[in-house]
Amino acid sequence: MTRTTWGLRRARRTPALSGTVDAAALAAAITAAAGPGTGPVRYEGLRVTGALDLRHRRLDARLALVGCVFEEPVDLTGLAVPALDLSGSTLQALRADGITVDGELRLAEARVGDGDARPRPMTDPSDSATGARAPRRLQEGAATGAVQLADARIGGNLVLDQLTVADGGAWSLLAPRLTVGGSLHARELTASGSLYVRDARVTYAVNLHAADVGGIDATGLVCSGGFYADWGFRSSGQVLLRAAEIGGVVTFHDAVLAEPAGSLLLGRLRVPRLRLDLREPPAGRVVLQDAAVDVLVDSETTWPAPGRLSLEGFAYQRLETGHPVEVRSRIDWLTRDPRIGAGAFEQLARSYESGGDERAARSVRHARERHLHRHDRLSGRLWGAVQDVLFGYGYAPRRALVWLLSLVAAGSLWFAHHPPRPVGADRRAWDPVLYSLDLLVPFGGLGYRGSWDPAGASKLVALVLVAAGWTLATAVVAGARRVLGRG
Repeated sequence: MTRTTWGLRRARRTPALSGTVDAAALAAAITAAAGPGTGPVRYEGLRVTGALDLRHRRLDARLALVGCVFEEPVDLTGLAVPALDLSGSTLQALRADGITVDGELRLAEARVGDGDARPRPMTDPSDSATGARAPRRLQEGAATGAVQLADARIGGNLVLDQLTVADGGAWSLLAPRLTVGGSLHARELTASGSLYVRDARVTYAVNLHAADVGGIDATGLVCSGGFYADWGFRSSGQVLLRAAEIGGVVTFHDAVLAEPAGSLLLGRLRVPRLRLDLREPPAGRVVLQDAAVDVLVDSETTWPAPGRLSLEGFAYQRLETGHPVEVRSRIDWLTRDPRIGAGAFEQLARSYESGGDERAARSVRHARERHLHRHDRLSGRLWGAVQDVLFGYGYAPRRALVWLLSLVAAGSLWFAHHPPRPVGADRRAWDPVLYSLDLLVPFGGLGYRGSWDPAGASKLVALVLVAAGWTLATAVVAGARRVLGRG
């Protein structure tokens, strides 16, 4: 069999291997052919019996084992090679911890494992939902994965496009501290387990377009180009990007977080742009606690259910949606977090202010006061209800004017038909409007209150107006202090 050209190098003769070959013979042939000064080594369509073992070897030529069938696991632990191509091959498992690839590592259209490819969801260890459970932080010496790339160093791209991983393990890809000098391409990847890329470093982008996985743990991921889990991406388990630092964008546009445990845990994420406009509402939680983004793009139709959203400490500059979202709906978005505090309301109000929508900002701060008083003691809730009804905690000042005019009108109507008797010789001309206004205003006076003496039912009406005036004034002063202090 001849070795084909890879790049622009001239093809040379390699040991003739075809059909079914022994793994030891293949390893010897590769070692002999991949010496210094040689061109790329390529074998295609082989069926390999036994376990191929190239552990801790250094090959000076690019290696391609394309469309081959390996009956037992392939062990490439500690291998150093300029480039490696296993595209289209079938493997029982790939052990490649500590591998060093100067260029590209390809597993495109390959298949690993001979089990069921249906995803096994990664769930929270404390979750009572059914499904495969996996620990948050692994004991790496005990854990295994169908494809193992722990501490691997790849100078170019890691290409997993259309890779199928079908085995019974919890982890389809076990690659903590993986370093990729290019991009990680896993478009249309199908994995029965989850992907573990905790503390990985990817120079450019992570592409998971239309991938179908049981979950992802990318806690601590650093990636300068973007994280694309979109256009049909599907996870039936948790997707963790906690404490990740991503440049560009993190997008779950048109993604599906399916039953039983599809959820997003994005606490302490740092990214300029975050897209959460999913295809449908997520099956599980969305956690944005202490995350920081410049722009959040979401969709009202795919917000998580009440009780499944965590927003406390979430910082953003601007909100974007495909369709306009009313401020009341956005307030409902906040209150879907059962532990929401005042800071989240203030964050939303500031985002409206930065966009020039002062009215929406006042509505959010009004909702904040309602939310805070809802958790007070009974006396606090009652006083809060009075302030809300009278003038909206200071954020609806025209309501206080309406109350004042309404009380003046009601008092004037009563006293016009039930004038009180005059007091003293120096009395003013009777005016029911000014008399009612004088009763309502607790400070200063117009001189009418002491010039007339109501009796019977009129005395009760007068007392109601005086009490209403003091209540209204006290509420206005309290609200003004609140607005000046918090707003």
